[in-house]
Parts: sequence; structure tokens; C-alpha cells
Amino acid sequence: MTSATAASGSAPRAVTVFAADVGGTWVRLRTGASDAPVERLRSPSRLNHPDRPLARLREDMAELLCRAAPPGARAAVSFGAAIDHLTGEVLGSAPLWGAETEPYDLGAVLRERRPDVTWRLVNDVTAALVDFVAVHARPGVRRVGYLTVSSGIAMRVADLERNRIPVDDRGLQGEIGHLPAMTTDPELRRAQLPCECGGTNHLASISSGPGILRVAELLGVEGGSALPERFSDALSADDPLARRLLELCVAPVANLLRTVWCLDPHLDLLGLGGGVVEGLGDHYVGELCRQLGLATSYADRGRGRAWLADRLVWCGPGAVDPLHGAERFGRWSPGIVP
Repeated sequence: MTSATAASGSAPRAVTVFAADVGGTWVRLRTGASDAPVERLRSPSRLNHPDRPLARLREDMAELLCRAAPPGARAAVSFGAAIDHLTGEVLGSAPLWGAETEPYDLGAVLRERRPDVTWRLVNDVTAALVDFVAVHARPGVRRVGYLTVSSGIAMRVADLERNRIPVDDRGLQGEIGHLPAMTTDPELRRAQLPCECGGTNHLASISSGPGILRVAELLGVEGGSALPERFSDALSADDPLARRLLELCVAPVANLLRTVWCLDPHLDLLGLGGGVVEGLGDHYVGELCRQLGLATSYADRGRGRAWLADRLVWCGPGAVDPLHGAERFGRWSPGIVP
């Protein structure tokens, strides 16, 4: 609980803190202090409900958040979508709303329906970055990034020397999941695998959670919808087809990081999290480090384990919390600049 500013001569009025973390698969809700219980619900998303029309999905999302927020609450919402951080408009979310790209002002909808609540909406990866910085940044670090590989893929970078999270003129940064995948595998290049946003052969087409299922189908890996639970076990058993699947799906992420470090040598610290990374754990991190250790040219002579250990942080379950990040975001918001 926190205290709101009270009228002159009156006692302070208690304000309930409400936090939500909205993803393509799950919505997490917490009311009260940071150690309060967290409720987890299936997300009203295109990923979970592929046959529902867009208007219904958006209505269900607004209804869920408005119903969950206590009266007069201060609400911090970490939202799994590309958000214009200069205006607050939601620009798109493949896991939540598929190929739709028409801007949608969810914050305005929430404020209209629940004007008693103070709403703050922030992109979930930005929220995760803010929490990662608070927990893991050490003295002397210049730039810090956070990369999530889950039902979608995105990355954010904060400039700690200027206390800023830079964005472009549309209020965006790091929507890398919808860039063309950097893969040299001829079968993947020919396959033109779809992305939830409506494109093909994007990074998320191959390396996200749904992307891994698509590549598995292409390779003839058995498991279907049960594959996520079986994948880790198959890797532990050193199944060659599972190893091949992991190698193909990690490669575009490794190529992306090679490019990032080539362009930004001051990126001193990078958190790696999200459902795919959490689910596969050491298997994922080990394969990523193996690939990053390979020399590809004189510009990329490979990154040794000691170098990676100093700069790459695997964020297991609970290590980075967008719920906390959404609450911490207020102190960063003046530094969101184009």
C-alpha cells in the first residue's frame, strides 16, 4: 500500500497498488505489495482463441483489466504489445491480436471505463528491462539490454549513462521479432514459415514458442501441442532430432546478438529471458553460447565463455518480473525520448 496526496487538513488516503502483466498466453495480476499473491489467468488472446474476432478479443481484455482493478487503485500494466511510448497507443501484438496493425488506445478505453483508477500502460519488455536494470546493473555498465524469447520476441536497451530508453519517432525500440530471420539454413529459407503478425520468415516465425512448433513440424518432429513439455526431456536424452531443432531455432537469435554487439560495443550487459528460455533452461543457454563462440569472420572471432559470462545473464523463472518493472517505470518515463 502507498499513500496518496490528501486534501489539506485531512488524513492521508490509502491507495491500493494494482499490477498486471499481460502476455499472449497468460495474464498475471497482483493487488497490494510486491510480495502479495499473484493470480494467473489464460490471456484473452488470438494465440489462445484463434477463432474470436478482434473486437471481441479487445473487449475481453479491457473487461478483464477493469474487473480486476480495485476501486481507486493505482494500476501499472505491463502489456505484451508494441506500444508508442510517446502517446501510449498500442500499435500491434501478433500473439494478442494477430495481423492487426491499426493503432488502438487501450489506455484511453481503460480510463473511460474506470476513471476512478489511475492507469499506466507500458510495453512488457520495457517493464522487464526496467526491472532487470534495477536488479542486475552494476557500477560502470554503460548500456543494458533485455531480450525475451517467448510467444513473441523483442529486445530493449537502456542507456544508463544518460538514464534513457531511446525510441524512434513512433515511440518504438527493439521490435526485433518482426525483422527477417537471419538464417543460413536452406530448408528454413525456402519454407517461408508464417509469423502471427501476418508476415513470413520473421525472427518470431522460427525462434519464438510458436515458431519452434512450426520448425518442428517442418523437421517431422513428433509431439504436436505436447512438444514444449517433451522438448527438454528429448534434449536431456541427447535426441539428435531435438538437438537439430534447437540448433535451427537458436541460430537466428545468435546471429541477431552478433549483429547487436557489432553495432553497439557499449552494450555491457544483456538479460535473456522469456518462456522459451525459462522452459529449456541450460539447454537453450548452452546452445546459444556454443553458437556465439564460433568464429564467423574477422569481424566476429567468436565470444569466449568468460566474455559471455560477464555480459550475458540468463533470467530464470522469477529473476525478472514485468510486474515490478511496470511499477518502477515511472522513474524512467521522463527518459523515454526519440
